[in-house]
Amino acid sequence: MEEIRLEHTAGAYSSAGIHPWWLEEITPEEIAGLKVHVESLARAGRLWGIGETGFDRTYPEFIDLQKELFDWHLNLAESLNLPLVIHNVRSGSDFLEVLKKVKPTIPWIFHDFRGNQELVQALLKLHPACFFSFGLSLDNSPQVRELLPLIPMENIFLETDNQKHLDIHDIFLRAAETLKVDVEFLKAQIWHNFKKLRPDLQ
Repeated sequence: MEEIRLEHTAGAYSSAGIHPWWLEEITPEEIAGLKVHVESLARAGRLWGIGETGFDRTYPEFIDLQKELFDWHLNLAESLNLPLVIHNVRSGSDFLEVLKKVKPTIPWIFHDFRGNQELVQALLKLHPACFFSFGLSLDNSPQVRELLPLIPMENIFLETDNQKHLDIHDIFLRAAETLKVDVEFLKAQIWHNFKKLRPDLQ
């Protein structure tokens, strides 16, 4: 297995975490080392947020470990008042279960969200500081295009997910078209949403 590197760029809005996909390849010793590394970066003030972390039901054999690691990420993020970046694949009920047990004080950002309106409403009812980010799915998922206008704009983000063929401006244009708003208004709204995540940086 190739060495996993967590890198930080000075001045960047960086996050770090142990992705659920990695669990198929890394050992318990490597997980322990990554936890130490992530926590040291976070406590040194070098991270904007924690994650990507979460649940992926396409890897059911690792779900218990995913839950254990999600709790670890959540506790770290809460202790340092940092936003949590979330990976969610076929696991909406898992997050609802967590939210029924804990009352987070930090924002949760669902990366590349593919859920439905019922899940959005349930998440926001339990934790109003949930945000839902969209990117490539605006092109390839009719369900996402139908869902986007049903989410409050103050809970929306847009992303490229490091897809080199995507331009964030194109994502904004597609989202603005779907939402039937001016693209400059949408940019201002997303920037306002972003600033709410870390008021301490303003």
